[in-house]
Amino acid sequence: MKKIDTSKWGDFKVGDLFDIHPTKAYKLTNSKLMSENGTNPVVVNSSYNNGIGGYTELKNTETGNKITFSDTTSADAIFYQENDFVGYPHVQGLYELGEYKGKWNKYSYLFFLTGFKSAAFCLGFDYVKKFNREIAKEIIVKLPVDSKGKIDFEYMEGYMKSIEEKVIVNVTNIQEIVI
Repeated sequence: MKKIDTSKWGDFKVGDLFDIHPTKAYKLTNSKLMSENGTNPVVVNSSYNNGIGGYTELKNTETGNKITFSDTTSADAIFYQENDFVGYPHVQGLYELGEYKGKWNKYSYLFFLTGFKSAAFCLGFDYVKKFNREIAKEIIVKLPVDSKGKIDFEYMEGYMKSIEEKVIVNVTNIQEIVI
């Protein structure tokens, strides 16, 4: 894949694009929250499995199409949640703000997520030096812009869709070899 020229991209402060606050949580013990028969994902303070720590029968507390992160772990716990889910204590959500509210979708979020996560990794967070919402609000993410200096959602979506298509082709090719 050829290198992307980011020299004409814009710098955007995360706190200008998103309000960051805790997701709605039931604040129950895991034994009361999680269920073997549950179908609603519970996003927890984990760096694995897209942050999903289990499933519950309780009603979802959050809508999907949002980025979440744990403020008790490292930058490894930043994820895109495509589907509705149940929040958990110390899981923060990014809620759209301002002129770009309503313009984000799966592909633009995945594009943004890459820059956001990379910037957070560079700051060296771990279980001692916690990644929290105050720090997250100040992170600058480089994003493609149009001729007016506005975020170029069309570029982000197109780029991520092309990546997705390549992955599908590669997985299909691998499956054909294995089968």
